[in-house]
Amino acid sequence: MKKILLTAVVFVFTSSIYAQNPWNFSWKMDQQPFTPPAAGSEMGIVKAGFDTDEDGWGEFVCAYTDKDSNYVLMYEATADNSFELVWYWRYPVPANTFAGIVVGDMDNNGVVEIITTMPSVVSSENPNPSRLWVFEWNGVQGENKYGVYNGDEFTPTSEWNFNLEDNIDFRPYSLTVEDIDLDGTNELIVGVRQGDRGREVLVADVIGEFSSLGAWNVEYDLPALSGGALYNVTTGDLDNDGNREILVAIWNLFSLMIIECTGPNTYEVQVEHNALFSASGIDHGALDAVRVADANGDGINELYYASMESENMLFMITNINDVSTIDTTDIVKFFSIPGKEGTDNRLRTLYIDDPDGDGNIDLMIGGERSGQVYDLEYKGAGDPSDSTSWELTIAFDLFDYTGFAPLDSVTIGPRVFYGHPAGDMDQDGLNEYVFVNYSADLDVTDKDGYVWVIEADEETGVAAHDVEIPQSSKLLQNYPNPFNPETTIEFALDQQKHVTIKVYNSLGQFVSTLLDNEITAGSHKIKFDAADLPTGNYFVQLVTKNKRGMTDFMQTRKITLLK
Repeated sequence: MKKILLTAVVFVFTSSIYAQNPWNFSWKMDQQPFTPPAAGSEMGIVKAGFDTDEDGWGEFVCAYTDKDSNYVLMYEATADNSFELVWYWRYPVPANTFAGIVVGDMDNNGVVEIITTMPSVVSSENPNPSRLWVFEWNGVQGENKYGVYNGDEFTPTSEWNFNLEDNIDFRPYSLTVEDIDLDGTNELIVGVRQGDRGREVLVADVIGEFSSLGAWNVEYDLPALSGGALYNVTTGDLDNDGNREILVAIWNLFSLMIIECTGPNTYEVQVEHNALFSASGIDHGALDAVRVADANGDGINELYYASMESENMLFMITNINDVSTIDTTDIVKFFSIPGKEGTDNRLRTLYIDDPDGDGNIDLMIGGERSGQVYDLEYKGAGDPSDSTSWELTIAFDLFDYTGFAPLDSVTIGPRVFYGHPAGDMDQDGLNEYVFVNYSADLDVTDKDGYVWVIEADEETGVAAHDVEIPQSSKLLQNYPNPFNPETTIEFALDQQKHVTIKVYNSLGQFVSTLLDNEITAGSHKIKFDAADLPTGNYFVQLVTKNKRGMTDFMQTRKITLLK
């Protein structure tokens, strides 16, 4: 295990200039199911951006888990700015912290599943409860039925206790489904927030299919990690070498671990930064707020990190050719979001999206105690580590919407705990963002809510940004990835060429031609809409031809569609 101790940071701060707000309120949940009116929330997670029943209407899945009875809920759009509860399930065991949720196809049979985890309470009556439950869609278009049905009653398709011994406290939280080792089958990457085995990273796959007693198999397990809570385990390819990495952020004075997958079932810890900010005492951590993307299309990915500490600080790691070589100079404080007076400002989830469709990535970030949602958009040119290359919008403010101020004698105390890009769920041509308020104050004002949907105005949809002529042609990794149903594909040309971009499925069969034209030199972006395709792995191939019509460049990228 390679350890690198980081001792210095480059500081780059931003000016507090706000862009015009393109976001509008769309919908809110003001009555939480199965609780009395105006009850406390404890709604701690939401995932969105899928159409699991393939009827054209998008869904989001959320859960509350700190009550006597805890539920996972699915809402589906039914009309413009209208959503209805279409599926739910009551967790069979008490919870002691937050649930985890992911939607994907774990058994690789082409049928999507809802997977949820629970930090189940261990007791003498139930010393080894399940911690994970799988609900596979019934495959009937337009039916929101997940699990094994007997009339209107249903049970999970599968459940798992992570092969734990009795009386073990085990709190799984961060969940990702993807084929991280490129062996043709999906894996579940799990971050365990805390427990008797410490903080833990676990990778598992499924042998067989859930419908025929598919069995969970642990490919990799890294227990006994020390420090604060592990709220963030995600994936990416930071050094762009084709090997995916597991990115682990522990809430312990900025502790970061990078585990690289170098082959089927092969995982190696390349970097371990422990308590980077021990000297300053600033306890930076991240809650599902570490992502990898290539903002400026230069073929070099960046890691983005939104801190849970009150500085509202965003970090970046960039210009990495090999993750094992990361040192102190690679970590940059590149943006500080101005705080809201009278609140304990802290950032929560960070997801990468392009809600206005202009071809520039947006960092969608939740401001927990401030009650704000932030949209930090790359301007399309410039060094991503330079704060002036970004434009900040306060997409939504719960205080402003409800009419309260933080320092009022009677006020609200929001906790925008989790948010997620949602795509265009209600088919009105505008993309949405969904977030939950963990501490809704409906006993103070009926303008508050448990779950919120906001909607972005559409921009011009820029298809190319010719900032400078690259030295060589290349096809960049799409973003977001995994995606549903749209993703952005970037490529660069060193000179004008005829370009074809085609998509193939995992069997090598042709799916679609995205581009077949003469294209000028520079950096370009195109959209790929996979709304009509099933969940799975696909391959995007870029081919360029010279003036004689001969192929002079070819590159292929694997992309993952999760519905």
